[in-house]
Amino acid sequence: MPHSDETTWHEPIKILDRLLVKRLIVTAAELKLRRAPYRLEESIPSEPRLMLVLKGSADYQIDDFTCQLTKGYMIFMPAWVRRTWIVSSRPGYTSLAWCRFLSTESELKDLTVPIIHKVADLDLEKSSFERLEKLRADQSPSATLEAEGELKAVLARFLGHAPAGTLTRKKSLSCGEHGIEASLEYLRSHFTEPKALREVARIAGLHPKYFRVLFRKYTGLTPSGYLMQLRMRAARYYQHESSLRVKEVASAVGYDDPFYFSRLYRKYWGHAPTDDRRTVQAKGSADLPSNLKKTALQAASSLPRPQPKKR
Repeated sequence: MPHSDETTWHEPIKILDRLLVKRLIVTAAELKLRRAPYRLEESIPSEPRLMLVLKGSADYQIDDFTCQLTKGYMIFMPAWVRRTWIVSSRPGYTSLAWCRFLSTESELKDLTVPIIHKVADLDLEKSSFERLEKLRADQSPSATLEAEGELKAVLARFLGHAPAGTLTRKKSLSCGEHGIEASLEYLRSHFTEPKALREVARIAGLHPKYFRVLFRKYTGLTPSGYLMQLRMRAARYYQHESSLRVKEVASAVGYDDPFYFSRLYRKYWGHAPTDDRRTVQAKGSADLPSNLKKTALQAASSLPRPQPKKR
C-alpha cells in the first residue's frame, strides 16, 4: 500500500470527465527497468504523467508529498510540480511503465497533488503501455490518434475507479482544520489579489497568531510561503504557455513590481523568468516530432490567457 505524509483531496471522476472530451497528445511512452540504487534527478515536468509499477517498488516525491509505490500501483502526476523518485530496494530492480501527454485542459494546472490507485488488471495495463510505446514510435497521424484512444482508455480505467480522496488519511477535521481548509480554498481562488494574505485569517475565523501556527502545522508552509508557491506555479505556467512579457506575468499573478517578481521567481525556480521560458520552450519543441509540433502549439494556444491588471 502507498503511504503519504499529508492529507489530500481530489475527485478523479471529474478530472476524467474533462479529459475525455479534450484532445490529448501522447508525447512519450516507455517501459523501463531500473536497478537499485537509482535516483531520478529532480525535475519540474511541464506535462502530466502516468507511471505504473510493474515489479518492485519506488519512492516518489512531489514537492513535500512523499509516497511509496509498489507493484500494481499507478500514479497520475500533475504538471508544474517538483518531483523525483528513487529505487532503493536491495537487492533487486523495479520495472516501470510510464507516459506523458499534452492536454488542452487548462484546469489541470490547479491539480497540485498526485492521484494514486491500484489497477484492477496489471496485465491489461501493461499491454496498454506497450501499445502506447509502439504507437509513439510510429509518429504517423493515424498512430497519434490511436495513441490518444489508448491513453483515454487507460485514464478511464484508472480515474474511473480511483475513489475521491484516495490519499486522505483523516476521517474528520477539527474546527481549526476546517478553518485552514477554507483559507486554502480562498487562497487558491484569490491568490492574484493584493489583499489575499490579509484576508485568509479572517476567512479561517481564527486568531492571526493561532492561524499561522495551525496553517504551518497543517500544510508545512507559512501562509505567505503557500501564497508564493501558488503564484510561482501560475507564473511558470504562463511563462511556458503564453507569450506574455515578464511584467504582464508579474501583474497577472499578483505582483506590481516586475523586478521583485523576477527575484522571487529566480529564487523559487532557480532560473530568471526569461531564461526559464527559453529553456522550457526549446526543450518542449525538441521533444516533439515534426508532425506533432503544430498540434502542440494549437493546444497551447487554446489555453486561457491571464488578463493583466488595469492601472
